[in-house]
Amino acid sequence: MKRRALIFQLMAVFCLLVQSMLGAVEAEAASVSKASRDCGKSRKVTVYNPAGTLEGGGYVDDMLKKRMVEAGKTKPPMAGEFPKANIEEVCVQSDEVAEINALFYKRGWTDGLPVIPPTVERVKEMLNGSDLDPDYVITKVDPVGGQATVEKIAVNAVMAGCRPEYMPVLIAALEAAMDPNVNLRGMATTTSPDVPLLIINGPIAKQLDINSGSNALGRGSRANSSISRALNLIVQNIGGSWVGITDMSTLGQPADFSNMLAENEDESPWEPLHIELGFQKKDNVVTVVGVEPYHTIMGLGHSAENFMRIISDHLIASDRPYQATMVLLITKDTAKMMAKNGWTKEKIREYIEKNARTPLSKLKEKFLDNGTASVLGGIPSWVYETKDMSTMIPAPFIGQLNIIVAGGTGEKSALFPGWLGSKSASKKIRLPANWDELLEAAKK
Repeated sequence: MKRRALIFQLMAVFCLLVQSMLGAVEAEAASVSKASRDCGKSRKVTVYNPAGTLEGGGYVDDMLKKRMVEAGKTKPPMAGEFPKANIEEVCVQSDEVAEINALFYKRGWTDGLPVIPPTVERVKEMLNGSDLDPDYVITKVDPVGGQATVEKIAVNAVMAGCRPEYMPVLIAALEAAMDPNVNLRGMATTTSPDVPLLIINGPIAKQLDINSGSNALGRGSRANSSISRALNLIVQNIGGSWVGITDMSTLGQPADFSNMLAENEDESPWEPLHIELGFQKKDNVVTVVGVEPYHTIMGLGHSAENFMRIISDHLIASDRPYQATMVLLITKDTAKMMAKNGWTKEKIREYIEKNARTPLSKLKEKFLDNGTASVLGGIPSWVYETKDMSTMIPAPFIGQLNIIVAGGTGEKSALFPGWLGSKSASKKIRLPANWDELLEAAKK
């Protein structure tokens, strides 16, 4: 009798499992069928939807469409006009890539450049870059709060041109970008031309061929270009940062498309950034910081101290009384020259703090009298209490100065002013269980 009862129990469990599996299949079928259409003699291409969904239900696009109507905006012209399903069947007359791009552009899902259509096959392949469940929510994304599931991340990664092995870096970059210190909501909605800068440290930079040398912030590297582009598409499509609707940048900047590099650890005479931040040398780390366009600083023919004086002069000319964070990128040749003359990262910071100063009289005229300082904040109270107008005051006050070494041969270093409301955040990159297989497949 006990044996018979056990058999009945096992059969009941089996039936429940079968019902559950059939339910999942039916749900997926419903997801597709809702979006299916009669294409007549045209062929169908099945693609994923890159738009974010809200925790309480509904799509980010519908919320943005409502704001568009209220503000009298007409772009994107097909905002919110799509089947509310994960997967959609698109009718294609001839050129699949061109026609899907035209459709996605009208819906507000591209950055203006062509994207790779996120077909079922491509998204499935991209999901091989993560061992997390496709429905697992990594984070809610600012500014609107769309849910970034692993699947949605993969869809936008496909569109940006990523490879599956880039997924761990992209996921970590998104987590770092959503750190409260970065203040992505403010960065994604401000009138300033600030965008995320991604800095990669650790062995993964070489494994993925992330450029840290010549033209590190320019064209030529698939990893640099596509990972950063994917992050920006995620902020746009999942997070809801739409130009003129929630993204109010007055001018924007080309780095809206891509803004990523690896630190050139092999050529650096100093400890790399991630070790300074408390990570181990073997750790793979992504650091995200909101930055404005960088200022080139040429060190050709200058001594180490003259080079530092040029940097200090750049800072004195700043239009911000306070910089929550800044990134100083020193090229390898200049870094080696400075290290040879006894300069460390700490000495560089001390020099800037001591020499990037201006008389209180100029600071008062520049920031205090017109109320700029009270709006932008950051100037400590003791400055207002100082009576001697000749007192030298830091210009600007810097909350965090990250120093990295990157770039090819030459003396063109760079200073990245950070966004007022943002500091950097770093995240260790978690590798999936199939990491070795991913790297091996990438070689083929």
